[in-house]
Amino acid sequence: MNIIIFIIGLGFGLFGFSQIIYPLFVALPKIKKLQKEDKLKKPIPLYTVLLAPIIWTVLIVGSILIIQNFFSNHLNTYFIALGIILIVVIAQIPKKNKDLEVDFMETWKNYLKDDA
Repeated sequence: MNIIIFIIGLGFGLFGFSQIIYPLFVALPKIKKLQKEDKLKKPIPLYTVLLAPIIWTVLIVGSILIIQNFFSNHLNTYFIALGIILIVVIAQIPKKNKDLEVDFMETWKNYLKDDA
């Protein structure tokens, strides 16, 4: 059962922490930079950037509570899996990722000027 909980923690943590970390540490700074460079047609609403991190934080906390209530003897395994994935996701922040750039431009294209 430890292996199953560990794999679930890795998978759920990957999705969750990616949806929390990337918007906060990649998208927000890029939006601020574009605002300073006057490359936005109109301001990007802050709630649109913060909605996914808030939802995924609630989901991760909820998953921890589920593991604690139903599989309490495997909680440490789940925390270890989440911790490993958190380190992996944080380590990816400084790397240039072409897919993230394309995704950013596609997501916010309505707000960007043509020269952005």
